[in-house]
Amino acid sequence: MRRKKKLWVITIIILCIVSGVIYVNMQGGQVVETSVVEKGEIKQYIEDTAIIQSKNKQTVYIEGSGKINSIKVNVGDSVKKGDVLLTMDKADLELKLKDANSKIEAAKAQLASTDSSNYVNKIEIVQAAVDTAKVNYESLSRDFNNAKTLYESGAISQQELNKAGDAYKSAEATLKSANFQLEDVKGGAPNYLKDGYIASIEQAIALRDSVIRDIEKQQILASIDGIVIEKLVEENSIGIIGTQAFLIGDIKSLELEGNILSDDIYKVKIGDKVEVSGKAMGDSIVNGNVVKIAPEAKNITSSLGVNQKRVLVTIQINDVTGLLRPGYDLDIKIITEVKSDTLVIPDSAVFDYKGSSCVFVVDSGKAIIKQIKKGIESEKAIEVLEGLKEGEKILLKPDNNIKEGMKIKV
Repeated sequence: MRRKKKLWVITIIILCIVSGVIYVNMQGGQVVETSVVEKGEIKQYIEDTAIIQSKNKQTVYIEGSGKINSIKVNVGDSVKKGDVLLTMDKADLELKLKDANSKIEAAKAQLASTDSSNYVNKIEIVQAAVDTAKVNYESLSRDFNNAKTLYESGAISQQELNKAGDAYKSAEATLKSANFQLEDVKGGAPNYLKDGYIASIEQAIALRDSVIRDIEKQQILASIDGIVIEKLVEENSIGIIGTQAFLIGDIKSLELEGNILSDDIYKVKIGDKVEVSGKAMGDSIVNGNVVKIAPEAKNITSSLGVNQKRVLVTIQINDVTGLLRPGYDLDIKIITEVKSDTLVIPDSAVFDYKGSSCVFVVDSGKAIIKQIKKGIESEKAIEVLEGLKEGEKILLKPDNNIKEGMKIKV
């Protein structure tokens, strides 16, 4: 009895379904949404994310050494070229500068001591020697002249004349030597002494200038206008020559860097247009172009821990906006192909049937399956190369209840 009752229930259900189908047919067919096949534009693109980078960015290094006393800026601060970024202790260097200045003054004093005014006593002594030599010269000159007269009269011999002449010549040479010595003394210290003191001054000045340069290195200045992207040192730490301290980027010169899957990179070309959007920009969309594609792929681990082969792509931003800052993550659409005046249909209308792409076309009030050949695809649209004509009606969202030949009510 139970088995018969169960069969009756199944029979009743089947009759209800058949009655429903008959009723639908009598009412004019299955109610569906349709879309008219039209020509339009379609864009094929690759979606990914990219990071804003400054094209003009510089790492600022510590050039001095010592304790970092003060850091004047933080990440995100705007700076001008020449602004002080940090200062380091310079007490020891200031002592060295004081010592160098003292050495300069001492060397100058030594040079001043070589002036002729400091040789007055020596000049007086040499002048006296000149005067004595002159008196002796004049006396021997007279003796020599007298000897010549006596020799001519036969009063003295040739030997005595020669002796008087030798004494005269010796006195003449002594007078010349005394005059030369007087001129030298009046000219001041010997040149070699002056040169030594001048060299000491120059050496002391070079030492002072070196210390001044070292003091200047105890503070770091911004090398360009921009913003502080990274701060790599802390106050009260020890600065060492060559240590990276800051990364500064020019916010007026920005670009995007995105890593595209190696499986998709063949579609991307230099010059491809790019649409840029993201939360940091609100509802704004800016445009750009692909300007550089890296020659090789690199292994990059995704946020989900998946290791992927990706290729670095650099994108130039064409629209200037104050919303963008280095380090922002943004969404990009690289337009790899654009077609205009071509048949375009919603992707929701297409389904796979017997290994082919198909759509339902409304023909004489019935749903007819048509095989199509797809072209490029965008997010919600598909280009149709073959199988449809402009103006035809297709089912927008066919489901499993739609069967070929079924009456359709639009």
